[in-house]
Amino acid sequence: MLNPNKIIEKNNDPFPYLVIRDFFDKNFYEQIEKEFPKKDKFIQEKDSVGRMHYDTTFGYNLYQETMDKSGAYKELHNYIYSKNFVKTFLDLFDNEINNEIDNNFLNLDVRNLGINQTPFEVGEIFNKKNLKAKEDFFLYPRLDIGFGEKDYGIKTGGKGIHIDNPQRLISILFYAGGYSNIEGGEHRLWKVNDEKVQIAKEIKPNANLLIASLQNNISYHDVNPITEITGTRNAFYIAISCSNPIWKNIKVNDFNLKYNRNRCKLGFFSKIKKKLFA
Repeated sequence: MLNPNKIIEKNNDPFPYLVIRDFFDKNFYEQIEKEFPKKDKFIQEKDSVGRMHYDTTFGYNLYQETMDKSGAYKELHNYIYSKNFVKTFLDLFDNEINNEIDNNFLNLDVRNLGINQTPFEVGEIFNKKNLKAKEDFFLYPRLDIGFGEKDYGIKTGGKGIHIDNPQRLISILFYAGGYSNIEGGEHRLWKVNDEKVQIAKEIKPNANLLIASLQNNISYHDVNPITEITGTRNAFYIAISCSNPIWKNIKVNDFNLKYNRNRCKLGFFSKIKKKLFA
């Protein structure tokens, strides 16, 4: 299913990320694009993850229906929920993960953790509000399937510049076509200078293209809002996460509350102070 001649571009500026063009074998990708769930199926589905305008994940009816009807999607599911998949991306970011550990940005050595291949983060997204501490630490994958339409990137796609949830080690986006024309919709990487953000990289959502990034505490990113589109921006959101938060705690300040809100958690006294001086 994977293209042996895929092109990998790797970069550490402004944070570790890589772009893989022609990720899947041509025939496999064509099946994925052709058998992507139809828009009306998403609309009829009562459950939605909420990352995109419409999306589905393990535990929802549309996800299971797609796996049952499509051999390609069943194969995709089995690949994502495997030790091989997780290890592949750990290896791709091996040096960068070592650097995070050496600089004490990671709370533990994730290289020594076990891998849970069965769906663990099922349905709703684990975040700072509902992520419950586990006695054991392990890594696990997740796959969401969905699409964006006009205005995607405003109230969806992370709702502006952000860093992913505190348990996230690697975030992965894969684009599966769906449109004939699009304005906006690029995945944007941001860098910070003196608490001011500026765009460092824009990546177009081209078909059969994969973007993966190490979600450290400076991995600011967003989606350039879609202003016009003919069709839909079809995509997979794939994550490799830990059962517990793994990144060093960040300061509670206005900048982090705005741009790193998924990891910036107000304590009791901070909440009172915020209300008093709002």
